Parts: sequence; C-alpha cells; structure tokens
Amino acid sequence: MNKHVHLSAALAAVLTAGVLVTVPASAGPATSAPRTTSFTIDWAPCPQAKAVQCGTLRVPVDWARPNGPQTTVAVSRRPADDAAHRLGVLFYNPGGPGDGATSYVQLAEQIFSPTLRRRFDLVGMDPRGVGGSEHVRCDVPVLTPDTTVWPRTRSQFNRLLRHNREVGLSCLRRTGARLGHLDTVTVARDHDALRQALGERRVSWLGLSYGTQLAANYAELFPRHTRAMVLDAALEHSLPEVVQVADEAMAAEDSFNRFVAWCRTATSCALRGQAVGTVFDRLVARANRKPIPVEGAMRPVNGDDIRQGTIGLLRFKEPSIYGPDLSWAGLSRALKATLDGNAAPFAPPPADAPQDGMFALLSIACLDYVPQISSYGEMRQRIRMGREVAPHLQGASETWQVNYCIGWPMRVVNPPRQLNVRGVRTLIVHATHDPSVAYKWAHSLAAQIDGSDMLTRIGDGHTSSHTSTCVIRAIDRYLVRPRARADRVCRD
Repeated sequence: MNKHVHLSAALAAVLTAGVLVTVPASAGPATSAPRTTSFTIDWAPCPQAKAVQCGTLRVPVDWARPNGPQTTVAVSRRPADDAAHRLGVLFYNPGGPGDGATSYVQLAEQIFSPTLRRRFDLVGMDPRGVGGSEHVRCDVPVLTPDTTVWPRTRSQFNRLLRHNREVGLSCLRRTGARLGHLDTVTVARDHDALRQALGERRVSWLGLSYGTQLAANYAELFPRHTRAMVLDAALEHSLPEVVQVADEAMAAEDSFNRFVAWCRTATSCALRGQAVGTVFDRLVARANRKPIPVEGAMRPVNGDDIRQGTIGLLRFKEPSIYGPDLSWAGLSRALKATLDGNAAPFAPPPADAPQDGMFALLSIACLDYVPQISSYGEMRQRIRMGREVAPHLQGASETWQVNYCIGWPMRVVNPPRQLNVRGVRTLIVHATHDPSVAYKWAHSLAAQIDGSDMLTRIGDGHTSSHTSTCVIRAIDRYLVRPRARADRVCRD
C-alpha cells in the first residue's frame, strides 16, 4: 500500500463534504496488465543479511494508468545455493494481510527447507503499505479507548460507524489516491512487475493463509507465467462476509475445544486438570463486568479483548518460528496470568503506540471485503450468531475485524468472487483443525483451480509448511517436480 499522490482541490472538497469517495479501481481480473513500462531493481546486500539482496521496485499506483503516478514496494532475493540446478524463482508470501515477505527471505535458513534454498531463488515482496514499502498514513488511530467492534448498544454502534469513517477519511487525506489501490489484485499485478524486473518467464509460488489468496489471484491473471503453486491454509475469498465470519468462528471454537481437552493432561498446560472451558467463560464474563487494569495500556482489559486475543494464541499448537508464547502452552500461561490479575497478554496497546500495522490491514481488507452490517439491529443479530455458533469465543475471528470497514469511505474494488484458474499446477495444503481458516475452504478453493491437488494434514494449527515434516517433504517434492498425487494425508 503506497505512494505520494497529491489530493486535488476537487478531492479535498469531496472530503470536506463527507460523501463516499470513489477512486478509480484497479484493472479487473479479466484484463491483462499493460506492458508499456520497464521495471528495474537496484539490488544491494540487505543490512541484516549480506547474502540476501534488497531493493525497491517502482510500480504504477493504478495499473489502469501504467504511465501515471508511481509507488514503491520493498523486495528481497536470496539466490539459489545450487546455481547449476536452479529451478527458477519462488515467490513467497507469509500471510496477513499486513505481513511482508522481505524479512522472511532474509531469515531463509529458519523459514525454508534446504531443498527450496538449494533449488530456487527465494523472492519476497512487502505488499503496498506493509513493512519496507510505502506506508499508509493516517491521522486518526484505529484503536481508541471508547471504540469497540463488539458494540452492544446503539450509541456504541453509532460511535463505531463515525469512527470508522473518520479513520478512513484521515487515511485518504494523508495517503491520497494510493488508498484506493491496495487490494489483492493490485498486489498480484505488482508481483508480475517483479517477475519482469527479475527477467523470469515463469515463477513458482508458496503462499500461506492470505498468501494463498494472493497467489491464486496471480495465477488467474498470469497463468502462462506461473510454473506451479503450493497454497498452505486456504483463504476462501468467494464467500459472503457473514458466511466467512461464521466459518471462521466455528473453526476457532473447534480449536478452542481441542485446547481445552489438551489442557486436561498436557504437562505444559498452566491450567492442567482444570475445567478450562468453564474457567475461561467465567473469566470473560468477569472482565466484561469489571475490566482489568493494565499499566500502560490505553484502557483496561475486558472480556472481548480476552476472546479476540485467544484466537491469536490458538494459532499454533506447538512453539514455532514465531516464538514460545504463540502456542497452546503460551495461551494457557496467558490465561493463568490473567486469572491471577495480570491481563497484560490481552491488553490493548498504549494510546501513543504506532498503529501503522492496523492502518495497512484495514486499508487492504476494506478494499477486498464487503461488510454485511449497516445497522445496529444487524449488529445485534451478528453478535447473537457468534454466541450460537461459538459458545466460548462468541464469534471472535479475524474476519470480525471487517466491522472496522463499516462506514469506510472507499468503495470495495476487489469484492469476494469465484476464481477461475486454469493451466497451473497447484497443491493445496490444509490442516483439519486450523483455527483461522476452515478446512472446507481448501476444497472450495480447489474447485476454483482446475486440476488442483490436495494434501490434508490431520492435526491442529494454522499453516503446515513450518510445522510438519511430512508436509515440508511433500511441498519440496511438488515444487521441484509438480505433479498430482491423489489422496495424500500427513499426520504429524
């Protein structure tokens, strides 16, 4: 999400009037990106990883106007260890939206298998607005002490609506027309500019979570330039928002129930032997009645904070590349600390903390998703649905944050839709108990990618390419020699 485009007097007048702003949308998926621009990158050793090359790529703000204003995105490249047996470029996206790939490429020894490091140039981009790319600038913070995406009164809902609009308008004032060109299709086009700058005819993809959406959009746009894809933890972007929320909420609840069962006997569970589900429900209810003060936080911790924070800590069953606290054992420690009066693991950030990450996340999400709530009555129904499908977590999910897009002053330019990917060899990997993306989404996405192959991991946690030896080996084999192997299952 990126670049400095000055607002015209006419646009400033529109902002003052407070009406819905329409910025020209990116060229739709049916049209191929113009090829009138030459793309180059000045590579230099990355400051933190001398064996990896870093650079910036200039791309059009609006792909429908290839010779118009430009923006920059950060990129990195790690050359293949075995140049004689190099298979080409592997694009990588770790997920998000809001996470960039350049830092992962710089940590390649921790992230990628020896096979992938040996056979591929590993290439990552920080999408527009993310990481080292040009940031979204806003004056109004997303997170405030008196705003909630779980409004339980009409005045709270109206406050959320006004606040969302104020955030969006402030981002538009500071960021300009770039704000309307942060969607996933635009980022996919940026990746093809990167392919051209690298001088490659075809590229391969390894996309995780949101990266599966990005890679699949790229393959739909540029099938002849896509050698093969591995999509780990499929994000389904063809569903109505209410269906996506419900699916995610049920997936998170399933994982929470499995965490509760694990805690009965696991020696690493800080609440071992307790009725963790009941303990959790009572803690949430108590924090909603009397929020828990945390020194330095913008406000005390309430039950909604605990529920929403829990879904993040459910992501990985075992410690991973993201550290020991982002695990089921880490979640148990966080809950025990909160029960003991220290709710810091679930605390909102300090009032003066930078919120660039939230600005980027919302600016992307609000161009890709259409909120299906427009009134307080509909919000009450949605909260009720959350309680029914997920009695413990009550609907807490990543997609619930789309409620920050209610009243957002930009039109959705890349709404959910079915893909039609043909001629690209694709392996979809998905765990049966992923707390972030429903297992059935893998099969739904497979139906949109002609001839795609499936690998099911029987187990817990979000993504599999960093946690399962069986999956890592399967991904290596597929990317080295893409071919279908039906009915594959991993159990570690």
